[in-house]
Amino acid sequence: MTTPHITVLGSHGFIGSHLLQFLKQRGFSYWAPNRNDETIFTKPLNHVIYCIGLTADFRTRPLDTVEAHICLLKRIIEKANFESFTYLSSTRVYIGAENTREEQSLIVNPHDSSDLYNLSKLMGESLCLHCGHANMKIARLSNIVGICSEPTNFLTQLLEEGYKNGSVVLQTSLDSAKDYLSIDDAVNLLTKIALSQTVGIFNVASGANTKTGEIAHFLAQQLGFQTTVINNAPTWSFATIDIQRIKREFQFHPQQLIDYFPDFLNAYHHQRSQCSI
Repeated sequence: MTTPHITVLGSHGFIGSHLLQFLKQRGFSYWAPNRNDETIFTKPLNHVIYCIGLTADFRTRPLDTVEAHICLLKRIIEKANFESFTYLSSTRVYIGAENTREEQSLIVNPHDSSDLYNLSKLMGESLCLHCGHANMKIARLSNIVGICSEPTNFLTQLLEEGYKNGSVVLQTSLDSAKDYLSIDDAVNLLTKIALSQTVGIFNVASGANTKTGEIAHFLAQQLGFQTTVINNAPTWSFATIDIQRIKREFQFHPQQLIDYFPDFLNAYHHQRSQCSI
């Protein structure tokens, strides 16, 4: 019996590169075409995982954001030959919603520049779900924790600031809280979703929030970084992400940040030390 073939689009990014490493280690058959490789429209792609997208720089690159999340997606769905398609979205789309279940109606505001990201992701989701292909899946990812080449998320930005200054200044209160999921859990679950017979939207998250104060504690304890908070810092507390579907359908039992964060900090420190040699 041959291993199912997976095509990873966006393999040079944070999620895509870790996904490739996972597939290689587990012996999966995979293909990772380069950017602008036109053969994706002529070769059978089998099970596609679409990791193409922008994150931290979407505000300064709105046209590129729409191109990645919608326009290129449309061309691939329209012209490519695939068996199933998994589109990576974000749990950011739940901001302002009454709950975080996958079927929940969502709120966006075109006057809010930060909602450009949500609008583009939701358009991509809607296109996948209503394009006429049968095996379309949406993976809404929470804040993914893993080693990356560029500080593009909250945790890696804190670490880079700490290494540069020996301290970090927080713009939100220590009571602020988010959902964090390890990259190992994320790529494992994405592979299962892509190869499964189930379709629709899946929350890919840990299902529990971690306070910024807990993160500051680890930064001080393991790396010696002092933490200060700006005056009158707001508290950003996101709703807990509902993960009942992935627990039910994939027997998913995610690690919690407080359990793997010390190992992540050690790995980050090691990588940074190697780069400075």
